[in-house]
Amino acid sequence: MLAEHRTSLAILLTAASVAGCAKKTADLELGLADQALQKAIARNAQECAPDQYQAAEQRLADARRLAEEGDVDEAKRIAQEAESIALQALDASPPGCDTVFAQNDVSEPTSTFGEDASRIVDDLSEALGTIYFDYNQYVIREESKQSLTEVASLLRQVPNTTLDIEGHCDVRGSTEYNLHLGERRARSVMKYLLAQGVDPDQVRTISYGEERPVDFGSTESAHAANRRAELRRP
Repeated sequence: MLAEHRTSLAILLTAASVAGCAKKTADLELGLADQALQKAIARNAQECAPDQYQAAEQRLADARRLAEEGDVDEAKRIAQEAESIALQALDASPPGCDTVFAQNDVSEPTSTFGEDASRIVDDLSEALGTIYFDYNQYVIREESKQSLTEVASLLRQVPNTTLDIEGHCDVRGSTEYNLHLGERRARSVMKYLLAQGVDPDQVRTISYGEERPVDFGSTESAHAANRRAELRRP
């Protein structure tokens, strides 16, 4: 009888130890998510990337609730999602992204007509291109920022010129989800341009979701080619 009691006690102590370790792991994941969210707040992501910020905040709250209820594995998973979304919000909120710069504060000269404007518009047309995204993401890659900065510089010089930003996706996911993701991709590009001082009236976004692929294949390279935002002059 005593041996059975000791065995049961040992099992309970072992279970408690495992639960304690798991709880610490959940606390670690929650802490990392909270740190990422605080960084996003410091970059004013509430204004610059409200969708991502609100989603990250909600996922973190869900993870904390699950941890309190003892569902440690699910809490860890949701906390990791919260961290990932918060980092997306951070990346979509470059310094000054909440400020629309006044046209007369831009040091570059503005041209609305004549040969100079025509030349700038031609340069703009050549600078326009395609911005690619990672799978299920709408964060602008580092390698795309230089070309977008060039586009913004040219747009500021021709304030009467407008730009369309089309968001596209690969075929994975539902039609509704891809339309939403395409819109987020287009808006990420728009927000980057606005952060560079482009007038909001010069830019509009539209999502085509999965409806207009450039590659009809089913390989990863085909999917990668379709995860994009295209910049066009209307």
